[in-house]
Amino acid sequence: MTASFTVRPLAILVASVLAAMAPAAFATENGQVRALLGAPSYELATPQFPGLYGQLWYQHYSADKLRDNDGNQVTRSASVGGTVVPVQVDAKVRADVIVPRLTWITEQMVGDGRLGFSASMPLVRQRTTVKLSSPAAALSPTFAAALAAGSAAQSGEQSGVADTELTAFVDWQQESSRLAAGLAVVAPTGDYEAGRAVNIGTGDFWTLRPMMVASYVWENGFQIGTRTTYSINSTNRDTDVRSGQYLHADWAAVYPLGDLWRVGVQGFVLAQTTKDEGPGVAEDGNKARTLGVGPTVAYLSETGTWALDVKVMQEFEVRNRPEGTIGWVRLNFRLD
Repeated sequence: MTASFTVRPLAILVASVLAAMAPAAFATENGQVRALLGAPSYELATPQFPGLYGQLWYQHYSADKLRDNDGNQVTRSASVGGTVVPVQVDAKVRADVIVPRLTWITEQMVGDGRLGFSASMPLVRQRTTVKLSSPAAALSPTFAAALAAGSAAQSGEQSGVADTELTAFVDWQQESSRLAAGLAVVAPTGDYEAGRAVNIGTGDFWTLRPMMVASYVWENGFQIGTRTTYSINSTNRDTDVRSGQYLHADWAAVYPLGDLWRVGVQGFVLAQTTKDEGPGVAEDGNKARTLGVGPTVAYLSETGTWALDVKVMQEFEVRNRPEGTIGWVRLNFRLD
């Protein structure tokens, strides 16, 4: 096998390796979506009275696997001197997200429901580490150097303001149920650079997002709630790629332990329904998917003016994106 390798200049071999590895990068068109997975919880079924509410949420995301279109660990191949050799892709993603959010429930009635508005602007710090390895690296120092350079090119760390979401909605409250419907717009306020390994923003495009919240509370206090959105994206002007549409639904099932504590199970579904379109998009369309589930616990203050909850969710059935664990610590409070 050694004799079949033709050693090319390092710069040419690095370019070859990077071209082969391109689908493994964490670009918007490869699984990075504008979605705070698992964000809502017990408040899905909590009455929302007129007033101004503040939320300060912290999310930690940790992933050590990168799944392909079949749900397998990502592998690639590269040509070394005319010989195609396998390349293993090991990726680690660490992200810390702080989400300041404001919600205003007005006195204005619309069809027996109250008109409301919300705005959120996440602050993100993300570190991505990619390691490319191959048995063939031991047979060619030049190929080993190319893999190291390719690993460095796809790794990086960025921090800053992410994309801003603005929502208008109408909230209908009944004695034992809640229904809200609205429309959100996500603006490209986050820092984004095409070709960069790590971006805080998802690209120079807009997202239109209809949403619905539905919940029900039984007499014993047990409650279930869902928040479902459907995202429609414009074309990324930096890449000429249009990311596919996707469904994102969060759900929670919570039971009260007295007046102050809530315990339950939380989960989410993310399913891309249409393929990405544009230059360099894989034939499978990079359709992303992930499910998540885990425990949640919440404490509601005696005054009812603030609440704190903690939850951890494990991802599974992942396609075309990293697979990891999502943890949330959230503080909700009334401002007026």
